[in-house]
Formats: sequence, structure tokens, C-alpha cells
Amino acid sequence: MNKKLLLLAFLFIGINSMAQQIAMYNQYHLTPRIYNPSYVGFEKGVDISLIRNQKWGNYGEGFNANNLSMGFLLKDKHGLGINLYNDFVGITSKLQANLLYSYRVQLGENAFLAAGAGLGVVDNRLDFSNALVGDINDPILTNTGKARRTMFDLNVGLNLYWAGLKFGVSVPQVLGSKLVYGDMTTSYYTLERQIIGNLGYEWRLNADKNIVLRPELLVNFTPGAPFQYNGGLYFEMEKYFWVGGMYKSGYAVGINVGVNAIKNLKVGVAYDFQINSLATFNNAPNAELMLRYSIPSKVEEVQDGALMDSLMAANQAREDSLRRVISNQNDDISNLNDTNQILEDSLAKWPKGDNVETPIDDNNDFKTNAGDHFIELNNNDSGNGYYVIGGAFAEKKNADALVRKIKSKFPSARIIKNKRNDLYYVMLYYSTKKGEGLAYASYKANQLPDEETWILYYNRK
Repeated sequence: MNKKLLLLAFLFIGINSMAQQIAMYNQYHLTPRIYNPSYVGFEKGVDISLIRNQKWGNYGEGFNANNLSMGFLLKDKHGLGINLYNDFVGITSKLQANLLYSYRVQLGENAFLAAGAGLGVVDNRLDFSNALVGDINDPILTNTGKARRTMFDLNVGLNLYWAGLKFGVSVPQVLGSKLVYGDMTTSYYTLERQIIGNLGYEWRLNADKNIVLRPELLVNFTPGAPFQYNGGLYFEMEKYFWVGGMYKSGYAVGINVGVNAIKNLKVGVAYDFQINSLATFNNAPNAELMLRYSIPSKVEEVQDGALMDSLMAANQAREDSLRRVISNQNDDISNLNDTNQILEDSLAKWPKGDNVETPIDDNNDFKTNAGDHFIELNNNDSGNGYYVIGGAFAEKKNADALVRKIKSKFPSARIIKNKRNDLYYVMLYYSTKKGEGLAYASYKANQLPDEETWILYYNRK
């Protein structure tokens, strides 16, 4: 057995066995971007996943594949991410890194179409020091060196999402790159172009409790290799756990269980039971471990049950507060009307005679400014007319203090704000007419100790 024959035998197996080039994962439905770059950013927020898949442990170290990927959605249109892959089997090992990008077009309120590409490099290595030989005199024992080749890689894909239904198709290794080792032009390794399709549906059995049933189908077509399909059905309570089963054509049936270990961290384990003719030659575990951590977007954080309850409670508190403000405003208006009537009724008690100074005689007794713009505390414009003012303040708390101080004598006292100078005015009495009611209110205001009062005439056109 020589080096050339060993290479040819290995490469023949690699080309005709699709699983040696594209690892088939059990939990692909949770991170579909590992096959189809258009799924990067499929869910809002940031998610990071790590998958470890191993099989054929009865034969040396068996086949081991590791995948680390990350993706997030930017501005609801652009998906960005990275996919890192490593495997080793026998004398071969592969290290692959791809940058992922996707762009989505919104087709409706709950539908979109996305296209994506993953560009990267593949580093493929052969280590003859790990070769298994049956003859100690085999010449390969003198060839213990390593061969390494690097090539570019490109994956492309599309996916359509519509109201819980997702459909995607991708072409991994679209370049079909070929690696030639040494001077032996017949010894090469080719990244075979493949076509992978997936179909899935999210059937919400109970939307309030987030109970979901997910059927999933993955098909793989490689020219010159048998058609392969995987079908699975998963039951999930999104806050707690999921459980499911899978069938892999011509290979195995499997089970998949997972839990939400802590908030936003999913831990999943899958196990295959071989059912083909090779099952008797391999009794080592064919298992897969997955960790997935998600950083939800702000919108999704709000949709979390506990946060939603807190938000609803806060909104209810604000609504109650607003109702109280409106109620108080209505009470103030009612009190104002009552007070106006009281003032009118009290005119008969107003002192008469030469010793009583009438507080208003002509327009010179009024203060006015054409640039004034008064508003109520609910931002409605104040009405035109005559206002008996007890003071103006730069800080509302000082105006509030005066209102509390004079409330017993002027039940209708309230605060209005002048947008011209950002001052808060304490209004004791308001009237649309310059009559005896206004005069009496002004007279009463002048009796307040330590307060400078005046009458404001306001007419905003």
C-alpha cells in the first residue's frame, strides 16, 4: 500500500459519503444558519450556539464535528454573523470559517423573504502519522508528514417565512473547489456542491403558555450520492423544555431533549439509534450536545411575561394617576363655578361707603402682555379673560406651596403656566367679564398678608 493508493481510497470514500463533508446535525432546527446563511438574523436579538456531534466511536476516535456560530439582526433588515466549523476523522481534519450576511424584504405584517451568503475559507489537512496499517513493512510508515491545503468557500441560500411556516433552500460549497496534493494530479479533494432544503412549521397549541408543536424536514441532494432526508417532530414549552424525535433516512432514528437551564440559555442533547446494516459494527454512542445563549432585543424583553406584567402594572398606575388628575381638574372647574356664585352672592356683604377703595377703576389697574401664552397643567390653552393672580414662580413647587396656603380662602385657586417666560402663575379667580365679582375677588385678594396680588387681563387671539 503506498501513499497514492491511500489518498485515492480516502478521497473516494469522502466524495461518495456526503456526511464526511457536511455534518448532519440533530438540532439544526434551532440554528438553521449552519446550513443556510439566509437564516442569520432570523430571530431578533443576538444568539450564540455551540454544537458538538460525535459518532462511529468504535473506529479509532470516530467522527467528531464542532460548530460555533453567532448571528444577530441589524435594523430589522440585515442579518450578520459568523460560522466556525471543525471536524476530524481518521487522518483528516478540517477547519472552516465563514462570515454570514442576509438581507430580508418584508412581505407583510407576518411574512418576509430573506437571501444570504456565507464567504470564508476551508483549511483541509491530512496527517499520515495517524494512518492505520496492517503491515509494519508498509512503505507508508516512512511517510509520516502532513499535507495541508486551503481554499475559498461560498455558501448561498434563500428562505421564506409566512405566519409560522418557514421554507428554505441553500447551496453549500457552491464554488466546488478542488484541492490537489503534491504532484499527483489524480490525488485531490473536492468540496462537492450540494443542495439542501428545509421545511418547518410552528403550530402554537396554546399561545398564552407558549406551547408549540414543530414539524421539521431537511433534505439533502448531492450529485452522485444517495438522496437523504431527515424528518422530526418537536413538542416545546418555550419557557421550560422541549422533546422530540427524528428519522434519518437509511441511517437512524433519534431522540432530542432540551431544557432552558437559566434565562435565555438552552441546553439540548440528542442521541441516534442506528437502524441500518452497519449498526452491528458500531455500538458506541452517536450523540450530540448543544448550548444556545440568546440576548433578546428590547422588544422581546418587553414581551417577556414578568416584564410584561410589570409594564402593564406601571401603565395601569399611570392611567389611574391620569384619571385622578382629570377628576381633580373637573373638581377645580366645579369649585370655580361654585366660588364664582359665592362671590356674586357675597357682593351684598361687600363694605360700602367712602372709606372703601374700589380695586378696579380703569384699564390702568390691569397687567397685560401681548406675548403671553397661558396653558393649563394638562397642556390645554387657558381661556381669555380676567385673572386675579396671587404670584408667579419659576419653580412649580413654590406655586404649589402658595396654592396649599390660600386654598381655604380661595377653593378654586389653581396653577396656570405662561409659555412666554416659563413661569407658574397662581390664579385665585377667573372671569370673562369685568364686573363686581371680579372687583370683590380682587378686594379679597388684597387682604392676603405677605402676598402681592394683581389682576391680569389676557386676550390671546
